[in-house]
Amino acid sequence: MLNFLYIALLVAFIICVIAFLVVRVKQGGVKALFLKTVSAVLFILSSFVALSIKPENYYYGVFIVIGLVFGMLGDIWLDLKFVHKDFDEPYTFAGMFSFLIGHIFYVVGILAAYPEFIGWQIALAIFSAVAVTLIVRLASKKMGFEYGKFNALTTIYSVVTMLTVTFALNAVNAFGWLPVLAGSEMPEIMPRLLCMNMGTVMFALSDLVLSFVFFKKGGNTSRNVVLNHSVYFTSQFILALSILM
Repeated sequence: MLNFLYIALLVAFIICVIAFLVVRVKQGGVKALFLKTVSAVLFILSSFVALSIKPENYYYGVFIVIGLVFGMLGDIWLDLKFVHKDFDEPYTFAGMFSFLIGHIFYVVGILAAYPEFIGWQIALAIFSAVAVTLIVRLASKKMGFEYGKFNALTTIYSVVTMLTVTFALNAVNAFGWLPVLAGSEMPEIMPRLLCMNMGTVMFALSDLVLSFVFFKKGGNTSRNVVLNHSVYFTSQFILALSILM
Protein backbone atom coordinates (compact mmCIF):
# COMPACT_ATOMS: atom_id res chain seq x y z
CA MET A 1 0.00 0.00 0.00
CA LEU A 2 2.76 2.44 0.95
CA ASN A 3 4.70 1.59 -2.22
CA PHE A 4 1.62 2.33 -4.34
CA LEU A 5 1.06 5.62 -2.48
CA TYR A 6 4.70 6.59 -3.04
CA ILE A 7 4.44 5.96 -6.79
CA ALA A 8 1.10 7.81 -7.00
CA LEU A 9 2.59 10.84 -5.26
CA LEU A 10 5.57 10.86 -7.62
CA VAL A 11 3.32 10.69 -10.69
CA ALA A 12 1.19 13.55 -9.33
CA PHE A 13 4.39 15.47 -8.54
CA ILE A 14 5.71 15.13 -12.10
CA ILE A 15 2.38 16.21 -13.61
CA CYS A 16 2.17 19.20 -11.29
CA VAL A 17 5.76 20.29 -12.03
CA ILE A 18 5.10 20.21 -15.78
CA ALA A 19 1.92 22.26 -15.29
CA PHE A 20 3.82 24.71 -13.10
CA LEU A 21 6.58 25.21 -15.70
CA VAL A 22 4.03 25.90 -18.44
CA VAL A 23 2.11 28.43 -16.32
CA ARG A 24 5.30 30.02 -14.89
CA VAL A 25 6.69 30.72 -18.37
CA LYS A 26 3.41 31.83 -19.97
CA GLN A 27 1.90 34.01 -17.25
CA GLY A 28 3.41 33.51 -13.79
CA GLY A 29 1.47 35.09 -10.95
CA VAL A 30 -0.63 33.46 -8.24
CA LYS A 31 -1.51 30.42 -10.37
CA ALA A 32 2.17 29.59 -10.86
CA LEU A 33 2.82 30.06 -7.14
CA PHE A 34 -0.06 27.73 -6.31
CA LEU A 35 1.18 24.98 -8.66
CA LYS A 36 4.74 25.33 -7.35
CA THR A 37 3.51 25.02 -3.77
CA VAL A 38 1.44 21.94 -4.61
CA SER A 39 4.48 20.39 -6.33
CA ALA A 40 6.58 21.03 -3.23
CA VAL A 41 3.91 19.58 -0.93
CA LEU A 42 3.78 16.44 -3.09
CA PHE A 43 7.51 15.72 -2.85
CA ILE A 44 7.37 16.45 0.89
CA LEU A 45 4.58 13.89 1.24
CA SER A 46 6.56 11.40 -0.86
CA SER A 47 9.53 11.82 1.51
CA PHE A 48 7.28 11.10 4.52
CA VAL A 49 6.01 7.96 2.80
CA ALA A 50 9.59 6.95 1.98
CA LEU A 51 10.48 7.34 5.65
CA SER A 52 7.50 5.14 6.58
CA ILE A 53 8.65 2.48 4.11
CA LYS A 54 12.23 2.60 5.44
CA PRO A 55 11.98 3.42 9.17
CA GLU A 56 15.48 2.02 9.69
CA ASN A 57 16.78 5.11 7.84
CA TYR A 58 15.15 7.41 10.39
CA TYR A 59 18.30 9.16 11.65
CA TYR A 60 19.18 10.10 8.08
CA GLY A 61 15.71 10.52 6.60
CA VAL A 62 14.24 12.83 9.24
CA PHE A 63 16.90 15.46 8.57
CA ILE A 64 16.39 15.15 4.81
CA VAL A 65 12.63 15.61 5.27
CA ILE A 66 13.19 18.72 7.41
CA GLY A 67 15.57 20.08 4.76
CA LEU A 68 12.95 19.49 2.07
CA VAL A 69 10.35 21.33 4.17
CA PHE A 70 12.62 24.37 4.41
CA GLY A 71 13.18 24.06 0.66
CA MET A 72 9.42 24.24 0.15
CA LEU A 73 9.27 27.39 2.28
CA GLY A 74 12.12 28.86 0.24
CA ASP A 75 10.21 28.06 -2.94
CA ILE A 76 7.16 29.94 -1.71
CA TRP A 77 9.11 33.01 -0.57
CA LEU A 78 11.08 33.30 -3.80
CA ASP A 79 8.01 33.04 -6.02
CA LEU A 80 6.12 35.55 -3.88
CA LYS A 81 8.65 38.17 -5.00
CA PHE A 82 7.23 37.84 -8.52
CA VAL A 83 3.67 38.17 -7.22
CA HIS A 84 4.29 41.09 -4.85
CA LYS A 85 7.11 42.97 -6.54
CA ASP A 86 7.10 45.75 -3.94
CA PHE A 87 8.49 43.22 -1.45
CA ASP A 88 11.20 41.85 -3.71
CA GLU A 89 14.07 42.14 -1.23
CA PRO A 90 12.33 40.77 1.90
CA TYR A 91 11.02 37.76 -0.02
CA THR A 92 14.45 37.11 -1.56
CA PHE A 93 16.12 37.25 1.86
CA ALA A 94 13.46 34.97 3.35
CA GLY A 95 13.73 32.48 0.47
CA MET A 96 17.51 32.26 0.55
CA PHE A 97 17.58 31.98 4.34
CA SER A 98 15.04 29.12 4.23
CA PHE A 99 17.13 27.25 1.66
CA LEU A 100 20.27 27.88 3.72
CA ILE A 101 18.67 26.31 6.80
CA GLY A 102 17.54 23.39 4.62
CA HIS A 103 21.11 22.77 3.45
CA ILE A 104 22.32 22.73 7.05
CA PHE A 105 19.84 19.93 7.78
CA TYR A 106 21.10 18.01 4.74
CA VAL A 107 24.66 18.20 6.11
CA VAL A 108 23.47 17.11 9.56
CA GLY A 109 21.60 14.21 7.92
CA ILE A 110 24.77 13.04 6.18
CA LEU A 111 26.77 13.27 9.41
CA ALA A 112 24.02 11.47 11.34
CA ALA A 113 23.98 8.65 8.79
CA TYR A 114 27.76 8.31 8.76
CA PRO A 115 29.14 9.12 12.22
CA GLU A 116 32.37 7.39 11.16
CA PHE A 117 33.50 10.66 9.57
CA ILE A 118 36.87 11.60 11.07
CA GLY A 119 38.49 14.99 11.56
CA TRP A 120 40.50 15.22 8.35
CA GLN A 121 37.49 14.23 6.23
CA ILE A 122 35.38 16.97 7.82
CA ALA A 123 38.21 19.49 7.39
CA LEU A 124 38.63 18.47 3.72
CA ALA A 125 34.90 18.92 3.08
CA ILE A 126 34.91 22.40 4.65
CA PHE A 127 38.09 23.48 2.86
CA SER A 128 36.77 22.24 -0.50
CA ALA A 129 33.44 24.06 -0.03
CA VAL A 130 35.17 27.35 0.78
CA ALA A 131 37.64 26.98 -2.10
CA VAL A 132 34.93 26.24 -4.68
CA THR A 133 32.84 29.16 -3.40
CA LEU A 134 35.77 31.57 -3.78
CA ILE A 135 36.41 30.39 -7.34
CA VAL A 136 32.74 30.72 -8.29
CA ARG A 137 32.48 34.18 -6.71
CA LEU A 138 35.55 35.43 -8.55
CA ALA A 139 34.23 34.03 -11.82
CA SER A 140 30.78 35.53 -11.29
CA LYS A 141 32.31 38.95 -10.58
CA LYS A 142 34.14 38.85 -13.90
CA MET A 143 30.92 37.79 -15.63
CA GLY A 144 29.11 40.87 -14.34
CA PHE A 145 26.90 39.41 -11.60
CA GLU A 146 25.49 42.07 -9.27
CA TYR A 147 24.62 40.78 -5.78
CA GLY A 148 24.09 44.17 -4.14
CA LYS A 149 22.56 43.84 -0.65
CA PHE A 150 22.63 40.05 -1.01
CA ASN A 151 26.42 39.82 -1.31
CA ALA A 152 27.07 38.54 2.23
CA LEU A 153 24.08 36.20 2.30
CA THR A 154 24.82 34.71 -1.12
CA THR A 155 28.43 34.07 -0.07
CA ILE A 156 27.38 32.27 3.12
CA TYR A 157 24.67 30.40 1.22
CA SER A 158 27.16 29.28 -1.44
CA VAL A 159 29.52 27.88 1.20
CA VAL A 160 26.73 25.95 2.93
CA THR A 161 25.39 24.65 -0.40
CA MET A 162 28.84 23.42 -1.36
CA LEU A 163 29.18 21.78 2.07
CA THR A 164 26.29 19.46 1.17
CA VAL A 165 28.12 18.53 -2.03
CA THR A 166 31.55 18.04 -0.45
CA PHE A 167 30.24 16.05 2.52
CA ALA A 168 28.25 13.81 0.15
CA LEU A 169 31.32 13.31 -2.05
CA ASN A 170 33.47 12.51 0.99
CA ALA A 171 30.87 10.01 2.18
CA VAL A 172 30.68 8.13 -1.13
CA ASN A 173 34.46 8.02 -1.36
CA ALA A 174 35.11 6.99 2.26
CA PHE A 175 32.25 4.52 2.69
CA GLY A 176 31.64 3.49 -0.92
CA TRP A 177 34.45 3.55 -3.43
CA LEU A 178 37.44 3.13 -1.09
CA PRO A 179 36.16 -0.14 0.43
CA VAL A 180 35.51 -1.43 -3.10
CA LEU A 181 39.01 -0.45 -4.23
CA ALA A 182 40.37 -2.17 -1.13
CA GLY A 183 38.78 -5.42 -2.30
CA SER A 184 35.50 -5.41 -0.43
CA GLU A 185 32.15 -6.06 -2.05
CA MET A 186 29.95 -3.16 -3.11
CA PRO A 187 28.44 -1.85 0.16
CA GLU A 188 24.66 -2.01 0.57
CA ILE A 189 24.55 1.71 1.28
CA MET A 190 26.06 2.55 -2.13
CA PRO A 191 22.70 3.43 -3.80
CA ARG A 192 21.94 5.93 -1.04
CA LEU A 193 25.42 7.41 -1.28
CA LEU A 194 25.03 7.86 -5.03
CA CYS A 195 21.57 9.42 -4.62
CA MET A 196 22.99 11.82 -2.04
CA ASN A 197 25.71 12.83 -4.49
CA MET A 198 23.40 13.28 -7.45
CA GLY A 199 20.83 15.16 -5.39
CA THR A 200 23.28 17.60 -3.80
CA VAL A 201 25.18 18.24 -7.05
CA MET A 202 21.96 18.92 -8.96
CA PHE A 203 20.77 21.22 -6.18
CA ALA A 204 24.01 23.21 -6.47
CA LEU A 205 23.62 23.37 -10.27
CA SER A 206 20.04 24.64 -9.93
CA ASP A 207 21.30 27.38 -7.60
CA LEU A 208 23.94 28.30 -10.17
CA VAL A 209 21.25 28.76 -12.82
CA LEU A 210 19.10 30.67 -10.32
CA SER A 211 21.94 33.13 -9.74
CA PHE A 212 21.73 34.01 -13.45
CA VAL A 213 17.98 34.64 -13.06
CA PHE A 214 18.33 36.82 -9.96
CA PHE A 215 21.71 38.53 -10.23
CA LYS A 216 22.78 38.64 -13.90
CA LYS A 217 21.39 41.35 -16.12
CA GLY A 218 19.31 39.74 -18.86
CA GLY A 219 19.44 36.35 -17.11
CA ASN A 220 15.76 36.14 -16.22
CA THR A 221 14.82 34.26 -19.40
CA SER A 222 12.22 31.54 -19.96
CA ARG A 223 15.01 29.09 -20.77
CA ASN A 224 16.83 29.75 -17.48
CA VAL A 225 13.58 29.58 -15.50
CA VAL A 226 12.68 26.19 -16.99
CA LEU A 227 16.24 24.88 -16.59
CA ASN A 228 16.48 26.06 -12.98
CA HIS A 229 13.20 24.50 -11.87
CA SER A 230 13.71 21.29 -13.85
CA VAL A 231 17.10 20.66 -12.24
CA TYR A 232 15.88 21.81 -8.81
CA PHE A 233 12.80 19.57 -8.68
CA THR A 234 14.87 16.64 -9.97
CA SER A 235 17.33 17.20 -7.13
CA GLN A 236 14.48 17.21 -4.60
CA PHE A 237 13.11 13.99 -6.04
CA ILE A 238 16.53 12.30 -5.82
CA LEU A 239 17.12 13.47 -2.24
CA ALA A 240 13.69 12.16 -1.21
CA LEU A 241 14.46 8.92 -3.07
CA SER A 242 17.71 8.51 -1.10
CA ILE A 243 15.63 7.84 2.02
CA LEU A 244 14.42 4.60 0.39
CA MET A 245 17.93 3.37 -0.41
